[in-house]
Amino acid sequence: MSKKLPDPFGKRTRGKPWNITSAEEVWASIPATVTIPGFGCFQYPLQPVGFPLVNSTSTDPSVICPKGFFCPYLDVSKRATYPVACPPDNQCFFYRGYGFQCPNPQGLFEPMVCPRGFFCPSYNQIDVCPAGSYCLTGSAAPTPCEFLSICRVGTYVQQHFGLILAVAVADVLLLVVFVILRLREFQRANPGTGIFGSKGNSAKAIPGDDQDAASAIDKEKSLQVDQIENNILALTAGFQSGLDGHSDLAMNYAFENLGLRLPEGKEILQGVSGRIQAGRMTAIMGPSGAGKTTFMNVLMGKAARTSGILKINDSVAEMQQYRKIIGYVPQEDIMIEELSVRENIRYAARSRLPNSWSNKQVDDHVEAILTALNLNHVAHTRIGSTLDRGISGGQRKRVNIGMELAAAPLSVFLDEPTSGLDSTAAMDVTNILHSISRLGLTVVAVIHQPRVEIFETFDDVLMIAPGGLTAYFGPISGAQAYFESIGFSFRSNSNVADTLMDILSGRGELKQDVPRTRAAMGEIVDQWKSYAQKDTDAGNAESRVSNIESMISVAKLRGASFLRQIGLSHNRAIMQQNRLASAFMLELFVGVLSGMIMGIATGGGETFAGRFVAPFTALSPSPRYWFMSLYGMLIGLAIALASAPAGVKVFGEEKPVYLREAEAGHSSLAYFIGKNLSTVYRIVLASAHFAGFYVFFAQPPIGVGYQWSLIFLNFFGVYGMGMIISMLVRRENAPLIAVTIALISEVLCGFGPSLTDATKGGYVFLYNIGVNRWMAEAQYALWATPYLSTVDAEDISGWVGYEFGNTTKNLLIMFGLGLVYRAIAYLLFLVVLKSGYFKNMWVMVKRQFRGKKSGVTGP
Repeated sequence: MSKKLPDPFGKRTRGKPWNITSAEEVWASIPATVTIPGFGCFQYPLQPVGFPLVNSTSTDPSVICPKGFFCPYLDVSKRATYPVACPPDNQCFFYRGYGFQCPNPQGLFEPMVCPRGFFCPSYNQIDVCPAGSYCLTGSAAPTPCEFLSICRVGTYVQQHFGLILAVAVADVLLLVVFVILRLREFQRANPGTGIFGSKGNSAKAIPGDDQDAASAIDKEKSLQVDQIENNILALTAGFQSGLDGHSDLAMNYAFENLGLRLPEGKEILQGVSGRIQAGRMTAIMGPSGAGKTTFMNVLMGKAARTSGILKINDSVAEMQQYRKIIGYVPQEDIMIEELSVRENIRYAARSRLPNSWSNKQVDDHVEAILTALNLNHVAHTRIGSTLDRGISGGQRKRVNIGMELAAAPLSVFLDEPTSGLDSTAAMDVTNILHSISRLGLTVVAVIHQPRVEIFETFDDVLMIAPGGLTAYFGPISGAQAYFESIGFSFRSNSNVADTLMDILSGRGELKQDVPRTRAAMGEIVDQWKSYAQKDTDAGNAESRVSNIESMISVAKLRGASFLRQIGLSHNRAIMQQNRLASAFMLELFVGVLSGMIMGIATGGGETFAGRFVAPFTALSPSPRYWFMSLYGMLIGLAIALASAPAGVKVFGEEKPVYLREAEAGHSSLAYFIGKNLSTVYRIVLASAHFAGFYVFFAQPPIGVGYQWSLIFLNFFGVYGMGMIISMLVRRENAPLIAVTIALISEVLCGFGPSLTDATKGGYVFLYNIGVNRWMAEAQYALWATPYLSTVDAEDISGWVGYEFGNTTKNLLIMFGLGLVYRAIAYLLFLVVLKSGYFKNMWVMVKRQFRGKKSGVTGP
């Protein structure tokens, strides 16, 4: 052999055949005296410096040069040609140190792993990778590229653009649907107006401000009482149908000594007795903190009384079994602001009216409500918010009332229905309520210092003094006469309601010669007790007795079926997402940006390097297993940042809404499932945008379906974490905390500390309860699997503790964890809903138990 061997390998060019010196020429250059392996290294060709790699006596080429390796000058009949490891030159030394393959073997008989862009069907044959396939390092056969991938001749990683194309098509379709829906919404809100102009006039921008509707809002005039009464008559048919043929049903309340004592012993309601009649409107008045809302909550069953008896139609009863035929209008106008007036009322009607009602019956009832509340002209206008203009304050209040009338209730309770309204709007609301009560409904409202005209629309008034004590309970018309009879004076030009409030606040004016002690609150309360006991006839006014069993049967018929409630909740949530298109588009953009950054950061191409299988381990580059495990963590972090805030918003933005609906008898599980189903499309699209750009730039050797599934389920899991956080913390703090918790969970995936270290330390369970631990393992295994013919599997697995062959198991665990997160969120959801309910039930059980011990029946 010459002192310097010519390089028989030459230079490889991607996409072109690799022409090397023929084996025959090389074999001919070997002296006959060379009979042992070790010669032929380029560094010292005349010395046997090569380290023999094969000790086997087998002459099987597949044993001497395993699958995936290239040994072009191996002659199984000549031991001198058997594989050896030669001393590397400087370039090769640094290549291996940084985790890369040496460009060429370091000797004639040094094997090399089949280079990328080529495949080696046998130990001494190498072919360029054909178009439509890709060939990773160590390929024995080309791997077909997936549909819609870029795979030219000599490709070693596929560049898949199909998912990007799919999401682009989906985005275009969504944009078309969005525009169509917005146009329809605009035309409904502006009937008779063209898309590009008003009845043929100059063009006007579509969807958004609803300028015509806004103008109608601003120009709305106060209704006359007779007009209101005529409008209210439209509700008659719907209410009669809702009573299932029992047209005489009504709810009359009688209560004796109602009281509420807090656990610490303080009494906030004491000894309230009286009757509330159907067909009449009752006001509850008193100073701030006196117990007005407390009394109403006790009467409704929202707060469990600690003493007293409640009767409905002269039968001892509890309100829980009647809650589906009772309406409660909270002080705050709680509704979905992205929906229109009609959509909010229709949802309430469809979910609370009998399931047997047809859509036409429901729609007719909704139209009657819109007419009765003078909301027809804004029926298709969104509610709006402080940032996005919608309807006026008075109209919001009427929508609030309409959502309860949608259930065709027998009783309606309202908490300060006139608060925040100007005098005209407040007058409209009370006139409407007065007319509604004349349909036979029981209307009870907490009011605060009304003007005289509003005060006179009520029939009766319960005046509560500080401490939850009764100062007066009777007809509005008799209030002034009663207080004058006990020594108070009323100025001729004063507002009677204001004077009454002054009396309850301890600032009432007394007649001459009346002792000042008469103005003391204790004295006022004692005077009423004496008066009420004497005037038993007034306290026992005739009431319309209704069949209690009929009322219970009507209540049982109310409410949509479980499946229909799921569908209603799902459809409403989809409508919300359509109205919040900008937030949805931002989420997709964040997905695109995150996936693109993660993909670009890999550098693309082939990034794996591992320790070769025996007997060629000595030729291995420095393993880069850390890169794959690091990337599993980084992808998880990007997903946490992209999806945790969106997960919080699923429920965090509308806690008051679902609390109100649950109190009205909605199925909390149906609502929860429906909302969750509506997020699946969002998660699919967000994860597809992330995966599409990540796969295109990173070019991982993983099937696109698997890669997307892993990313989707990680999104799915982080959304579930966000839901949990939204149930635990305040809305304004939830996004930050959700992102922080999700980041911690995604970090604990096995990169560091490794799963092996975590198992030894006894805290591996913290890893196992996070979705990214399972995604990182599956991705790690899938990334390394194509190299297992040339790389040591145990070495790959042992470095971090990940296992191979568990992809399906990992996907199922990720899906299961996503469901578990949602189950936890649902339990917390129930805690939020029932925080007062369980306490109330415990109080009722104790009260009934005490009653049994003392021989007293009833509550």
